[in-house]
Amino acid sequence: MLLHHITLIVTNLTEAEGFYTTHFKLERINVSGLDYPGAFFRLNDQQELHLAELPDKAPSFRGHFCLRVKNFSELFLRFQELGILDTGPWGKLRELPNGSIQMYVRDPSGNLIEITSEPEDRSEIDSVVFEAQEWGGQPYRFTGGASS
Repeated sequence: MLLHHITLIVTNLTEAEGFYTTHFKLERINVSGLDYPGAFFRLNDQQELHLAELPDKAPSFRGHFCLRVKNFSELFLRFQELGILDTGPWGKLRELPNGSIQMYVRDPSGNLIEITSEPEDRSEIDSVVFEAQEWGGQPYRFTGGASS
């Protein structure tokens, strides 16, 4: 089984398109004949992100999708400067047992995005990321296992 696409409901298609093309450099896919304002983007050879400007309820507080990126430090510093790092749903930056680091941001419509590093890139992440006050100066380290 393979996840083909994720559709996000956005409040302003132009603003959302700009966010995803500017920050994640996503390639737009030309799709004609939609009966709603929408934009499709290629994530990789087999997966897509679809945006649809439709009236809907507010986005989920914790529901999200995740993008694994090579430029974690660059994106962290950019999103910190823009003031869109979101510590609400999960509390802080997280470091997983495999060494990957996670952060969360919201797109212009309020959709939550988890951004994670490649595990092998852990040593190349800028130390200022781990000193950022938004995260309490230290990432949460998930240790796994069952909780009591």
